[in-house]
Amino acid sequence: VSSSLRLKDERIARIDFEKRIIEAVAKQAEVEFPPVLVDIEIDQLLSERLRYLQQEGRSLEEYLSSRNKTEEELREDLRSLATKRVTRSLVLGKIAEEEKIEISDAEIEAEIEVMLASAAESKDELQRLLNTPRSRESIERLLMPRKTIQRLVEIAGGSATNIKIKEE
Repeated sequence: VSSSLRLKDERIARIDFEKRIIEAVAKQAEVEFPPVLVDIEIDQLLSERLRYLQQEGRSLEEYLSSRNKTEEELREDLRSLATKRVTRSLVLGKIAEEEKIEISDAEIEAEIEVMLASAAESKDELQRLLNTPRSRESIERLLMPRKTIQRLVEIAGGSATNIKIKEE
């Protein structure tokens, strides 16, 4: 029990450290983007919320009614989070580009294996679906921020090799 609590505490501490690193980098970055990116992210957040509500057997209308909000008010409430997510995504993308971070076929294969291991049934069908070019690209997009965050942790922790220093 104590080792699982220790692992949980370590995981929470690592996630907190990663968030602080990303926030620090994002604060220093000057990021400009069209407002439509925030609107697209708000749509994504609403879709995520709707899926969650459906799993609970609730509708968006019920949710809005329980909060005394309109959909437009909810969208406005989500604007700040959406802006942070867009900024984070753009910053991580730029860092990945600057650090020349790439996802190898082996990393994609490893992620597919993790997905297959957690699948309850029809693993052959799932493997066929996950190995399509479109799915592999999607997995690469999933892995890129993780690998970029891992690189930021290495840099922040001082264990990075080949740290790039910007000349002024």
